[in-house]
Amino acid sequence: MGLCMSAENVDALRRNAEVDSQIRKAKRQQRKEAKILLLGSGDSGKTTIMKQMRLLTDGSFSKGELESYRQLVFANLITGMKALVDCLAEVDLTIEDDTTALDAYRTILAAPDVRDGQAFPDGYLPLFKLLWEHPVIREGINHCRRFAIPDNVPYFYSHLDRLWAPEYSPTNLDIVQTRARTAGIVETTFQISDSFAHTAIPDPSARAVTLTEKYGRRKNKGAETIPGISSIVSEDSNITELDSDEEKPRAKFQLKFSTTKTLRFVDVGGQKSERRKWIHCFEDVTAILFLVSLSGYDQCLVEERSTNQMSDAMTLWEGICKMEWFRETSLILFLNKEDLFRAKVAESPIRRFFPDYNGPLGDAEAGKEYFQKRFIRIEHKGTLQLQQLEKSGDRKTPSNKPYTSARRRQVYPHFTTAVNTSLVLNVMIDIADTVLRDQLKDADIL
Repeated sequence: MGLCMSAENVDALRRNAEVDSQIRKAKRQQRKEAKILLLGSGDSGKTTIMKQMRLLTDGSFSKGELESYRQLVFANLITGMKALVDCLAEVDLTIEDDTTALDAYRTILAAPDVRDGQAFPDGYLPLFKLLWEHPVIREGINHCRRFAIPDNVPYFYSHLDRLWAPEYSPTNLDIVQTRARTAGIVETTFQISDSFAHTAIPDPSARAVTLTEKYGRRKNKGAETIPGISSIVSEDSNITELDSDEEKPRAKFQLKFSTTKTLRFVDVGGQKSERRKWIHCFEDVTAILFLVSLSGYDQCLVEERSTNQMSDAMTLWEGICKMEWFRETSLILFLNKEDLFRAKVAESPIRRFFPDYNGPLGDAEAGKEYFQKRFIRIEHKGTLQLQQLEKSGDRKTPSNKPYTSARRRQVYPHFTTAVNTSLVLNVMIDIADTVLRDQLKDADIL
C-alpha cells in the first residue's frame, strides 16, 4: 500500500520534474552566453558602442526608430547650441550685445518639437547658421571644451544644409553621432562568430536602411520585426533615443554565420544618479566593458561642473576593481574618444589637470600611455586589496562562500574611437579573440 500514490502527488511530481528540467535548460543556456556589463561615466560612449554593434550585425532600423533619430538630430542642434551659449560667461564671452544673434538664440530655444514626418522648419536654418558662424560662438568652441560641450556639435552644424533637405533621413553616422541620456538598464543580445572579422563595414554616409528595405514585408501585419533581434529594456528605463510609440522589435541581432555565440550586453546609465541601479546587474557577469573618455581629461561632468570627467572615471574604476563581485571577472578597458584627445592635447596641457604627468607637452602618444598606466595601476591596487582579504580568511564572496585561490583576472586595454565603425569592429574582434577565447572557456562560450 505504501507504493500507492494519489493522482495529486503524481501531478505534483510531474510539475516538479518540469521545473527542474527548465532550470537545467536555463543553466545550460547561461553557460553558452557571455554577459558583458557596460560601465563608465556619463558621455563616455557606451550607447555609441551599442549602436555600432547594431550597424555591424543587423544594420537596419524600424521606421519608428529612424524617425526618432531624425527628431533627435534637431533636438541635438538646440541642446548643443544651448550648451555653447551657457558656457560663454565662464570664459568672459557673450552674445548679449548682439541683438540679432540674441534674438536668433531665443527663437531657437523656443522651437517646438519636430513632429513625425515633418521636415525641419525652414525658418530655423538661417538662425542656426547665423549662430554657428558668429565669431563669439566660434571662439567659444575653443574655450568651452572643458565644460562638457556635446562632441557632436561640430559634426551636425557642419551638415546643416543636408539636414534641412526635404527628403532628409539619418545616415548611419548621423545615428552614431546622436546623443541622448540613457536612464535605466538596457540589455541587448548579439550573435557573433569567428566570421565576424569578415563583416562588411557599413558606409557611414549612406542613409540608414529600414527593416522593410532589408527584409521585405512580412506576411503578418503590425510592427516590423527583425529576424532574431533582442533588446530588453527594464521597466524603469527611459531611452529617449528610441522614444517612438511604435512597438519595439524583439528577437536577436542575427549574423549570417553557421556557428554563432551569444554576447549579452547590459548598458546602464553613467550619470551619478543612475549608478545606484548598477548593483542589480552584477550577478553572472562574464566581463566588464568599462569606457573612459580620453578627451574628458580637461572637462567637467555634465551633471556636476566641479568634478573632472577623467578623475570621476578613475574613482569609478577604482570602486569596481575593489568589488568582491568582480574579483575573477575579466575587465575590458576602452580608452575612448582617441581622435578628440589627439586634437586637443596640443592646446590643452595634460599637466594643467594632472600635475604628476611628466611626459612631453602636446604628445598624444605619451598622454595615452600615461592614462593607460594610471588605470592599470588602479586595477593592480584593487586586486592586491582583494588578495589581502583572501589571505585574512574572514571575508566572504558575494555568494557568502570563502575565497579560493582562483585565477587572477585579466585586464584588456584598448584605445578606441566609438564613432568610427571600422575601429569598433577591430576592437570587438580582438575582444572575442582574447577574453572569450582565453578567459571564458569554462563558461563554454567558445
